[in-house]
Amino acid sequence: VGMANPADIEAFWCETLARLARGPLDEREEVVRDPQPYLHSRVTVLSLGGARIVAHLGRPIGTTKRNDPRRLPAIVTAPGYGGWEFGQTLSECQRGYLMLQVYPRLQGESGPAPEGPEHLLTGIEKPDGYYYQGAFADVLRGVEYLRSRPDVDADRIGAMGTSQGGALALAAAALDPRLKVCVAHVPFFCDARHSEAFRGHELSKPENLATFDYFDPISLAGRIAAPTLLSSGGQDATCPPAGIRAVYDRLRGVRCLYHDPELTHTSSPDFYRMSWHWMERYLG
Repeated sequence: VGMANPADIEAFWCETLARLARGPLDEREEVVRDPQPYLHSRVTVLSLGGARIVAHLGRPIGTTKRNDPRRLPAIVTAPGYGGWEFGQTLSECQRGYLMLQVYPRLQGESGPAPEGPEHLLTGIEKPDGYYYQGAFADVLRGVEYLRSRPDVDADRIGAMGTSQGGALALAAAALDPRLKVCVAHVPFFCDARHSEAFRGHELSKPENLATFDYFDPISLAGRIAAPTLLSSGGQDATCPPAGIRAVYDRLRGVRCLYHDPELTHTSSPDFYRMSWHWMERYLG
């Protein structure tokens, strides 16, 4: 089975985004009373197919009401493949942003995941109904929620994430051209057709790759216009650097790739500092 036709991928996402836009957001926010030096809320919204998605919102102290006249930049982020691990914490809101941590469907607080195939294989028989169609939509729904808030500057919203969260940040930037910046640390499943990480994995079957082409960051990278910062690790067997470099090469806007030859699939203090410099540069 050959690679999916780019025109088919484009048509698929145009239809998916149109369906998403037709659904109500139906946002609900509940203040979380916990001893943190910032304001914390639990938010739910409706996403593609009527799935109700959970997210957590962090706001700097001083923006105590939704009708506060000051509008701040905002960042949406998503967890790693385990569904709970966020590379960016709510406390980062104290830098002067609203931080929204979105749990995609069947992950973390939007779970529990049912017994059966892992996320990469759930519904992979065809693009419409594949797991990541919904997961990508869930992150985009988080962006729409941020735009709906009067305390958010809708022209200054970015996406960032690590591993799976990095792939979801890239997807958000590709599918919503209004996002102003993207940061993806060691993003997952880049260039799956050529990835050593999936050699022997069920995903590598030709019929499965034909579906995954619609979701692979390498297929969507050409849509990303926002300034994008990527990282890769020379010792990372989970998200091999060759695939991340292939995605980087397809980006059409301002771009930067930080490569650490000794980095495994873990955090990087150097890239952490670069990430927030990048956010300040393009959202500040």
